[in-house]
Amino acid sequence: MENGVMRLFRLFRLVLGVGCLWAVSGMAAEFKLLNGDVYRGEAASLDDFGLVIRREIGGFTPKIGWGQLTQETLKDLVKNPQAAKLVEPFVDTPPEPKKEKTKKEIVLKEVPRLERMPKSGLIASLGTPAGLMIIAILFLANLYAAYEVAAYRQRPPALVCGVSVVLPLVGPIVFLSLPAAESGLETESEVDPAAAAAEALISNPLASGKKTGPAPSGGLGIAADKKSKPVAASSEGAVFKRGETTFNRRFFESKLAGFFPLIATGPEKDLMVVIRTGKQEYGAKRITRISMTDMHVQVLKGGTEAQIGFTEIQEIQVRRRDPKA
Repeated sequence: MENGVMRLFRLFRLVLGVGCLWAVSGMAAEFKLLNGDVYRGEAASLDDFGLVIRREIGGFTPKIGWGQLTQETLKDLVKNPQAAKLVEPFVDTPPEPKKEKTKKEIVLKEVPRLERMPKSGLIASLGTPAGLMIIAILFLANLYAAYEVAAYRQRPPALVCGVSVVLPLVGPIVFLSLPAAESGLETESEVDPAAAAAEALISNPLASGKKTGPAPSGGLGIAADKKSKPVAASSEGAVFKRGETTFNRRFFESKLAGFFPLIATGPEKDLMVVIRTGKQEYGAKRITRISMTDMHVQVLKGGTEAQIGFTEIQEIQVRRRDPKA
């Protein structure tokens, strides 16, 4: 009887030990570290810095930081109410799937616009202040060109400017293409035959087979004008002014023919021609060359040649030469 009781007691102890072992093994958990270590046991101590594990085989591990545990172990610890608050900051939550953004419909709104100015042509642009200024400048330039052409071609300025006003640009071109006007003081019919013969003899002394002498005084006189008495061109004190006289080639060849020869033989040998222009005064003893627009004179001082345009001449005076010159 006693032996039966003892056997039952031993059997009870065996079953109790196996049950405790099974219970302990059921409560134990695995703690995996990032370095590959695995601890089996239960959490003995928890704080903000980590935990201490009571190992199943006995003993305690050193404190293990939360960051050293794997995500799998951390997710298991979240289920423990005591460790949930401490572990949650270290658990990686999967990113939420991006929601597709719905494209907003673009609505075009009408905006106020400035009205475009109508296109203006060349004629319309001339009515603007700038266009009127350009027209005025061109008009004045046209008149100035007409005046210069009139002076150059020995034409009446009023006539040339008047035609240029009616025919801008064409008028000056037409008068510029015309030859220079001859002097109106004389015509071929009014020239004294004796003066013409004397002029031809002076210009070409070899035309006759005889030696040439001093030209007769009548040959050097100014052609007779219907309104004035003839004046001797080579007489001392003769004055010719612009406005009263037209200076051109015919004037010099007829009025001052005695100043053309290389050696003066008549009264011109003691006289000189003073030519005044707008800029300078020339004292000349002879006319060396002449063309339709200008002439060359031999200046007393230095004996050099000076070119003078007919349009530059303002006054011509014949006077006695200084004996020292």
